Order: sequence, then C-alpha cells, then structure tokens
Amino acid sequence: MRRSLLYISLLIFAVPMAASAQIRGAWSALVKGDRVHLNMTRANSNWGRTLPRTDFAISEDAITSATETPVHFALNRDAGTIDFTGTSQSGEGVGRFSFTPNHSYVATLQSLGVSTASRIDDEDLFSLAMHDVSIAFIRDMQSLGYRENLDQYVAFRIHGVTGEFSRAIKELGVKDLSAGQLVAMRIHGVSTEYVRELRDLGYTALSSDDLVSMRIHGVSTRFIRELATAGYHNIPVGKLVEMKIHGIDASMLRLK
Repeated sequence: MRRSLLYISLLIFAVPMAASAQIRGAWSALVKGDRVHLNMTRANSNWGRTLPRTDFAISEDAITSATETPVHFALNRDAGTIDFTGTSQSGEGVGRFSFTPNHSYVATLQSLGVSTASRIDDEDLFSLAMHDVSIAFIRDMQSLGYRENLDQYVAFRIHGVTGEFSRAIKELGVKDLSAGQLVAMRIHGVSTEYVRELRDLGYTALSSDDLVSMRIHGVSTRFIRELATAGYHNIPVGKLVEMKIHGIDASMLRLK
C-alpha cells in the first residue's frame, strides 16, 4: 500500500514538473554593421534569422572587444522573453539561452478575437516570440481588415507581410488583397519598388496574380524597357510572361 501511494504521489508531482520544463538551448551570433545574424539551436530544432542591431541591448565595447567578454542580454517579445548569456569577441558571440513564456499573451489574443487551431502551450509561445508576432502587429493588420487566425499572423511574420507593405501596395492600386495573396506576393518578391516601377511604365491596373506571375517568370522592368527600346510598347502582361517562358528577348526581336 505504501509503495502504491508513493507511486501515485510521484505521478502527481511529475505532471507540473514536465509542464514547466524550461525551454533552453545554445546560440551563436555574428554582428555586421547594424544587423545581427543570430542562430539558435535546441535538441530538436535550429533557427536562424537576421535581426536589427537595435533589438539587442549589448554595448559596442562588448561586441568589438578583441578579447572574449561576458555578455548578458534579452529579446523581449510579447509572447515571452528570451534570455541570453555567453561571451562575445570581435563581433562574434556564443552562449546559451532560456525562454520565459508570457501566459497573459494568450488572454490578449482571445480578447482580440484571434482563433487558434489548438491550445497554446509554452512551445507555441516560444515560436511566437521567435517570429515576434506582437500584439501591436496583430492590431495593425486587423485595422487593415485582416482579422485572421493565429497561423495566418505567423505566416505574415515569416514571409515579411507588414502593415506598412499592405498599405503601400494598396496605395499603388493593388486593392482587395486576401491574406493569402499578400503572402504569395512576398514569397515571390513582389516589392513596392517593383510595383511602382511598373506603374511608371504604364502598368497601372495589375492584379496580385499578374504581379506574382511576372515575378515567377522573371519579367523585370529592365526587360520591359529593353523591349520598348526595340520598338515594342505596351505589351500585355500575358504576352510578357509568354515571351520569358519561351526565351524571347529584345535582342532577338531586333534581328527581325
């Protein structure tokens, strides 16, 4: 009987211990100018990203020191705080990190009406912190009409969809974009500069499908200008894409 009671007691205490297991791992970083190339490794995953130098509260002396210097800094995110300890020398750093989740973040998501596929645990909070899915970001996207589920906001952050990009694209005449279309545009490299240059060339009524197709097949503004120099103006988007698919360029048209 005593052995059974002891076994039951161990099970009871084992549950909260497992649930509160701290998320930790190793990190390395390379500082170049105003950017930090950060790599974080755990037993089952590896994550790398380039972040602004301003995200890291480390003194310039510690970063550029010719000798190995102890460092301690944190990334403070709405979903939790990632705490870093280690050393830095000549712009390179190594060490260990640990994550402290912010469980009140979940309640704020609920208050904003953000649905989730399942219950959010500490691993999810760690991922949300890594991708910096901030409450301010969600509110900004919601103000633009993108009241999405949590997975979609993560996809926005992964692929670089921001409120700034969404507003700029809309101002350039590409309107009524779905969340999926915004992501597709970012995946295929549709930038505001690209759209603006196309408008300057007379392409003022392009859809997101047009823009994605043009980027996929390599229809650059330089290509369009070269065609114009050869005497071919105002070529429809479909024809431009077809020409790139079949390898037709301005030099071939000049020979004709």
